[in-house]
Amino acid sequence: MSREKETKKQLSRRDFLKGAAVGATAMAGASVIGACAPRVATAAPEAAIPAASAEDWLGTEPVIDDVAETVESDVIVIGGGTGGAYVAASVAEQGLKVIVLEKNTAVSTVRNDWGAIGSQWQKEGGAVLDKATILHYHALYCANRIDQRLPRIWADESAAAIDWIGNLIISKGGMFDWEGGYEADLEHSATYPKFPTGHSAFWPSPDMSTAKMMQAYIEELGGEFRFETPFVKFEHEGKKVTSAIAQNKEGKYIRFIGKKGIVLCTGGYQGNPAMLNALQPADVMVMAKPAPGPNSGDGIKACLWMGAAMDECHTSMLFDRMGLLPNEIPANMTQPTLFWLGSQPWLKVNLKGERFCNESQPYDFILHASAREPGSCYAAIMDSTWFDQTVAFQSVGCSRIMPYNNGSPNDTPFFAPPGDMEAIKANAPSVWAGYLESGHLQQADTIEELATKLNIPSETLAATVTRYNELADAGEDTDFFKDAYRLLALKAPPYYGIRLTGMILSTMDGIRIDTQMRPLDKEREPFEGLHVIGDSSGSYFAHTYPNLFTGYANGRTTVFARRVARILTGQPLEL
Repeated sequence: MSREKETKKQLSRRDFLKGAAVGATAMAGASVIGACAPRVATAAPEAAIPAASAEDWLGTEPVIDDVAETVESDVIVIGGGTGGAYVAASVAEQGLKVIVLEKNTAVSTVRNDWGAIGSQWQKEGGAVLDKATILHYHALYCANRIDQRLPRIWADESAAAIDWIGNLIISKGGMFDWEGGYEADLEHSATYPKFPTGHSAFWPSPDMSTAKMMQAYIEELGGEFRFETPFVKFEHEGKKVTSAIAQNKEGKYIRFIGKKGIVLCTGGYQGNPAMLNALQPADVMVMAKPAPGPNSGDGIKACLWMGAAMDECHTSMLFDRMGLLPNEIPANMTQPTLFWLGSQPWLKVNLKGERFCNESQPYDFILHASAREPGSCYAAIMDSTWFDQTVAFQSVGCSRIMPYNNGSPNDTPFFAPPGDMEAIKANAPSVWAGYLESGHLQQADTIEELATKLNIPSETLAATVTRYNELADAGEDTDFFKDAYRLLALKAPPYYGIRLTGMILSTMDGIRIDTQMRPLDKEREPFEGLHVIGDSSGSYFAHTYPNLFTGYANGRTTVFARRVARILTGQPLEL
C-alpha cells in the first residue's frame, strides 16, 4: 500500500467527519418513529426494561395478522449500516444466501474508523499494544459494568477482522492507514493515556465511500437488499426467534425467515428524542438536540417486547464540538454549529468566567463536568497563536489536525487533504473567519472585551486568564494538573472565544448479549435464532464511551459481525 504524499493529496476528508457534521447540525425536533398502531397491548417483562416509564418511549408490541408474504433465506440481516454490511458480506463470502432489510433507500452510513490490536499495519509499523493494559483501562472507564469476556473477544479477534476490511477496501480502490507514530505514553500523560488503536479508510473521490463499496460487494456476492423495508417486530416461540416482520414500501407486512439465523443491526436510538430523554437525561443536558434519523431504537424495542433485557447503565458517545451563539445555552439553541476544534485543550471556563476542569481530559469528561456548571455549557478561550497551539497540543484520534509521525493522514476541519500540513495551515484562517462571520466565534483586543461579547463576567474572566498565564509561566498546573506541554499562555491578542456544548454520535447501550451475540433475558438466559451486534447490543460499554481508544465502537462491531458469521457458517469459536 502506498503512503506517498502525492497520493494523500488526492484524498477526500473522511466520511466520518462529514457524517458527524450532518447529523449534529440538523436541529429540527423529531417525533418518535413508530412501526404501526398496536391492536393489543403486550406488557413488557418486569425488570427487563429500564426504570424509566415504559409508556413514554417503549410503546406496545403490534399484533400483526395480515402477513402478505413469507420470504426465506439462509440469513436475514436487519439493518444495512456498519454492522449489517459486515455481517452480510461475511456470510455471503461463505456462500450463504443473505437478505438485508434496510428502511432507507440505500446502505446507510458505514463508519470509517476501526480500532484494533495487532493488525498487519501495526505490525509493519512496529507498534506494540498491550492487551492487558487496554482492557484494564476499559474496565476502569466503565466501572466494570460490563461483561469482560466481550472486550477480550475484541482484543483477541480485532487484528483478523480489521485486516479483512482493510484489505477489502484496498482491493476496491481505497486507502487504509493507521494512527501510528506514537505509543501510549503513561508517563507523559499519566492520567489519561491514549492508545493508538485507530485505522481509517480514505477514498480518492467524493463519489466513493465505504458504504457504497460494501453495498456493491454484497450484491456482487449474491446478497439481496430490501430497501424501504422497515423492521417491525420479531416472531418467536418461547426463547426461539422464528422470524422477523417488516413492512414494504406499499405498506404490506412481510415475514422473513432466516434458516441459519437472524442478525439485528439497527443501531442505537440517538434519533429518538423520547428514548433519549427517558434513558439519558444527564447527557441530553449537554448535547445538541438530536436530528431525526434512521437510528430510532426500533430493534432495541422489539427485543424488549419479546422479553430481552437492556443495559441498566445507559451510555452515549459524546463529542465536545458543538458551538453555540454567545447568548445561548443547550436548552435554548437555535443555530448550533459543528466546531471541530472544540476538543482542543485550550483554556475552558464556565459562564461565570471560572476554570472548572483539567482541559486535557477526554471529550466526555469535560462535558460531564460542564453539566454541573451554569447553563450546562462552557467557553473555550484562545489567542492569535491558536493554530500553533493546536499543533503543540499533539492531539490524537479524530481531534488531531497534523499528520502522524508515521505519515498517516489525520482528521482535519480545514478543507484540505488529510496529512497535507501546508494546505491545512494555509486554509486555517479562512475556516476561522467563517466562525467569526457566523457569530459563534468572538474576537476582541482585550480579555475584558471578549468576556463582554461572550456574556461572561469580565473581571472574573480576566482574573482567570491571569492565573492561567501564571501557571503556564511556572510550567505547572497546581490548580487542575493539566499536562505541562498543553499549559500554554494566552498573551497574544486578538483573543478569541466560543461557547461550547456536546454533540451525540450514537447511543452505546443496548440489549444484553452473551459471547455468541445472542440476546439475554433478565435471568441472563439466551434467545436462540437471533444475534444482536453494533449499537443495538449492550454488555460492552457503561456510563460513557471510552475515548482512550480510537475506533473502538466500530472495531467492536466489525469483530462481532465476523464472529456471528462464523457461528452461522458452523465455524469453531475459541471463547
